[in-house]
Amino acid sequence: MQDNLSFKNIFRRETKLASYIIICLTVVVLSLSYAMFFKVDGNSKNQVVKAGDLVFTYENSSQTISNEKSDCFLPMTTDETSLYLGTCDYKLSVQNTGSLKGAYTLKLIAKEENTIESSKLKVVVRKQVGDVLEVVSGYENGKVVSELTNGILIEDDALESHTTTVYSISLIVDESLATEADTSKVLSYKIEGTGLVHESQPIHTDPTAAETILAKGETEELKFDNTTDNNLRYIGSNPNNYVSFNNELWRIIGVFNNIDDGTGKKETRLKIIRDEPIGEYSWDNKASGTGSSTSSLGSNDWSDSSLQIVLNEGAYWNRTSGSCPSGQNGATTSCDFSSTGLTAEAKSMIGNTKWNLGGTASYTSSSNGLASHWYTYERGTEVYSGRPTEWIGKVGLMYPSDYGYATSGGSSTDRETCLNTELYNWDGSSVSDCKNNDWLYNSSNYQWTITPPSSTSRDVFLVTGHGDVHSYSARSRDAVSPALYLSSNVKISGGEGSEGNPYTLSL
Repeated sequence: MQDNLSFKNIFRRETKLASYIIICLTVVVLSLSYAMFFKVDGNSKNQVVKAGDLVFTYENSSQTISNEKSDCFLPMTTDETSLYLGTCDYKLSVQNTGSLKGAYTLKLIAKEENTIESSKLKVVVRKQVGDVLEVVSGYENGKVVSELTNGILIEDDALESHTTTVYSISLIVDESLATEADTSKVLSYKIEGTGLVHESQPIHTDPTAAETILAKGETEELKFDNTTDNNLRYIGSNPNNYVSFNNELWRIIGVFNNIDDGTGKKETRLKIIRDEPIGEYSWDNKASGTGSSTSSLGSNDWSDSSLQIVLNEGAYWNRTSGSCPSGQNGATTSCDFSSTGLTAEAKSMIGNTKWNLGGTASYTSSSNGLASHWYTYERGTEVYSGRPTEWIGKVGLMYPSDYGYATSGGSSTDRETCLNTELYNWDGSSVSDCKNNDWLYNSSNYQWTITPPSSTSRDVFLVTGHGDVHSYSARSRDAVSPALYLSSNVKISGGEGSEGNPYTLSL
């Protein structure tokens, strides 16, 4: 063990170390049905390379990993690579934006300048499954690079249309085989990908609704949120994001990546919200002992919430009249959705979705209350004891982060300042530009979100009529604006997005 530690110290001291990894991705898409194009499109977080209908996204605005992090190239055991996961690994994603099923192969190829023997290198490949990176079968102990068949890492892996796969690749120097002489050697490899769009499937040339909006890119009223999913959101006081849905006006919150349909399949989908509330009702008001409720004030578990049942099983879903939660201890009020509930056509366009139900107990300072913090909380696991962190269904509500990211700011307080101001304090007069230039703000309503605090069993976060995000009792009667993710195959068939000429949808 002492010899190994000493050897690692030699690697650290050695200023001659020229090791670097150049990870390049070359994609060839073969299809008689699609015209070939190649384009590089960058933003502040990722570099995106598009080839045909396959999109490869590289982190940190570069396809190159250099020897700036020299510790990443120290000789180590395969077990030690887990210690460097997130620091020394290289992540890339493969997205199929087309309507056809695709397949791709990833190869590891030595470049001319490489001088270290492939027999001294091991590679570990991890693939995202759900929210975690799992080691791909066969790579549990790493694979010796010289023993790869033609350098193939992943062979002919299927990729469904409108889905994304994320990989993490670690290339390490085998501690048991490296010598002191290897300190001056150069490590230079690239990842090469080849892809095939299957020709046997029907071709749909019309872009999906999500693709239509994505094609607009960043504008005055569309901005990427720079989250881990880098969603494209409508911003401002009144952007042209109107859409005709359910024979009424709804609005597009944005284009969201990595939306799980409940089976693990992740897609890029359009998220919309009703322009006007359907009424004011309790989020939940079940009597104590009913479902997850332990008091007469209801429960903040969306999976059995009284409101959730109305939206997904009851009067609203069935476009009929009935009873809606109002007050405490299971009290109800009559509600009539016979003309405003969901039509059969509308329901056919709604995709099943895994909604995240994470919350927080701390949200009142700039260190924990920004829109970016809320985005993380919502996708986290901090919930009140016994509460679920996910729910699979169709109709939900907006998130606090949806509200935060919808602002464009104004002349006194710009968007960047708003995004660096906690949502809890957006009611302040000094930052009135934040709420007043946010199309999801409504001074006349307190609007429910789907997100619960983790410190109590019966409160839920809402956007107040003053512009701040705060928690209130679930049995309170407040504005309900249904929100949902459209199916990935829904298309925009007309309109221009204005209130007078909204987008129209079709399958």
